[in-house]
Amino acid sequence: MDRIVIDTNIYISAIFWGGKPREIIDLGRDKRIHIFTSLEIENEIAEKLRTKFRLNQEEINQILLDFSTFTVPVKVTTKIEAVPGDPEDDKFIECAVLSRANYIVSGDKHLLDLKEYYGIRILKASEYLAILEKKERRTQSTKFTQKPNKPE
Repeated sequence: MDRIVIDTNIYISAIFWGGKPREIIDLGRDKRIHIFTSLEIENEIAEKLRTKFRLNQEEINQILLDFSTFTVPVKVTTKIEAVPGDPEDDKFIECAVLSRANYIVSGDKHLLDLKEYYGIRILKASEYLAILEKKERRTQSTKFTQKPNKPE
């Protein structure tokens, strides 16, 4: 099962606009992928909801509570400087490294420009969903092409 970290912009898009970001959130909710987060990521989500979308604290708490039902918290103990164009994005790299994530899903140019960080692929939501779909098709075709075990 994939282990992923989701950028704040994907969470925000999922909340307000749905689409592919919502599909990724739903995959986590359905336990088809593991989504990791950190206090730093949650604080950024809360800040964006408060300042850009004018949500009150009760609404923000409800959203974060909902996310906590399907995300895995990671305590960030190591600081990493990996995103020269935007050091604020380092929190996603830190969380991904500490959670041993396979992917970071983002819409942020600074992160996407990295493409990869020590084996962790950094992808747009649509790119990640395409990879997942391809994996699932491969798994399904393997199930149907395997020979049944002969009884002994």
